[in-house]
Amino acid sequence: METLLKPLKKDLTELFNNDVIECAKDLKTNVCFSDISDNQIPMYFTGKYDAKTVFVMLNPGGASQNCYSFAKCDKFKYNDLNQFFDIHIKEHIEYGKIDCGRMDNFDLKQAAFLYAFEDSGLDIVDFFQESKDEKKLKLSAKENVLMNKLQLELIPYRSSAFRGMLDTPKKASENINKIMPHIERVLDAILQFDRKYVIFGAKQFYNLFNAIPENANIKIELGTEKTFEITDLKNNVNVNTVSITYKNKKINALIPYSFPRQDLPNAYSKMKQYGKFCYDELNIRFSK
Repeated sequence: METLLKPLKKDLTELFNNDVIECAKDLKTNVCFSDISDNQIPMYFTGKYDAKTVFVMLNPGGASQNCYSFAKCDKFKYNDLNQFFDIHIKEHIEYGKIDCGRMDNFDLKQAAFLYAFEDSGLDIVDFFQESKDEKKLKLSAKENVLMNKLQLELIPYRSSAFRGMLDTPKKASENINKIMPHIERVLDAILQFDRKYVIFGAKQFYNLFNAIPENANIKIELGTEKTFEITDLKNNVNVNTVSITYKNKKINALIPYSFPRQDLPNAYSKMKQYGKFCYDELNIRFSK
C-alpha cells in the first residue's frame, strides 16, 4: 500500500522532526479549513489493507488543541522515527483489537449500516435486540467492522468539524485542485486490491465528484438521488451512486448522503434499514 505509506511517512517525518505537517498547514492556510490540525498525528487509514469493503470518510475527528505540541506531548514515547512509523502502522491495522473494550456510536453505526451487505468480508453479529449479552454483541460487531473493512480518510488531518471545503458546490469547485492529490491517493488505495463495496460516507462527496473538471484523469458518472422513509424518523434519508473511471479501471460506489446525520447517532435498527436501502440501490444500478 505504498500509495498510503509514502505520504504518511512524509507527514510523520515532518511531525517528528519539526512538530508540523506541511500539507495540513497548507490546507489550513489556503483552503479555508481553519479547524484542521497541522501538529496532531494524522490518520490515513484503519483496518485491513485488502478488505472487500472500503468506507471513505471526510477526515478524522479531533478536539481543538491550540496548546498541543507533538514534540512536547507525544514525541518522547518513541525511540526514533522508524519506531514511530512502525508503531503507527501496527496500531492503525489493529485498531479494532486495541480499542476493543470501548463502546463507540460511530463504529456501531457503520456495523449497522453494513449489516445487509452480502459477501462484504464482514461477519457482523445481530446486535439489534435487547438481551443480557447486548454489550458483548455490540463490542463484537464494533471490533469486526474495524478489523475487516478498510477505512480511508479523504483528508487525513484531524479537525473538530469538517467545514469550509466541500460544503457547497461552489466551495467544492473553488477547492477541487487543492483536494485532487487527496482524491487520487484514495482512489489509488482502492484500486490496489479487488473490492466488493466502496462507500463514500457523506453528501460532500457528491459535491466533490460533481466539481471534478472534465479534463481531469478521473471520469465521473453520478446517479440519481433516491429517498427513503424510515418509520419514526423525522426526516427521510437519501443516497446516490457514482461510477468512477480512473487509470482505465472502474469503481462503482455508493454515496449515503445521510450517514453522518446527527439524528442517527445510536439508532442502530434505523441505520440497518438505511443500509439495506442503500445496498438495494447499489445493486439496482450496477447489477445490470
